[in-house]
Amino acid sequence: MNDDIITQLYISQMSIIYKYLIKLGCSKQEAEDIVQESFTRAMEHMDGVRVEKLRSWLFTVAVNVFRTFRKRNNRLSFSLDEEQYYNNFCNEDDVENSILVAEKGNYVKKTLESLKQQYRTLLLMKYQADLSYKQISILLGIPENTVRTYLYRAREEFKERWSENYEGR
Repeated sequence: MNDDIITQLYISQMSIIYKYLIKLGCSKQEAEDIVQESFTRAMEHMDGVRVEKLRSWLFTVAVNVFRTFRKRNNRLSFSLDEEQYYNNFCNEDDVENSILVAEKGNYVKKTLESLKQQYRTLLLMKYQADLSYKQISILLGIPENTVRTYLYRAREEFKERWSENYEGR
């Protein structure tokens, strides 16, 4: 495989994969390690992959490395910006609001975790990593219209589970 293709792939995909891993709950260090391991594995095994499928294949490798990492370590550490945490709780007027936002965040997380993996992945890619339909399509190796359809279904499933569990809280 051409070194220029590998370098270009690394530059274009590293940031997207890194951000996605952070949104999945990895610490910055864990995300960096997983990205590095993914590219190492990719360079070892990418000779049999067509050039137009490299992006989605690399994303799949990264997700598989993440899953293996999670199984091995049985938990992920979450990074915490101490200064932001301190600033959020130092202002007495914002304490109640901060607690409510954190509680709602936990509800969102629980609702996401109740969805099937495919829907959770799509929602995180679209709304946490801010990827376009086209970018998601390329990363997952599925048609853009399929991404739109699956995201619609994922949103509907999320709404249904949200209203069952948390509506009116």
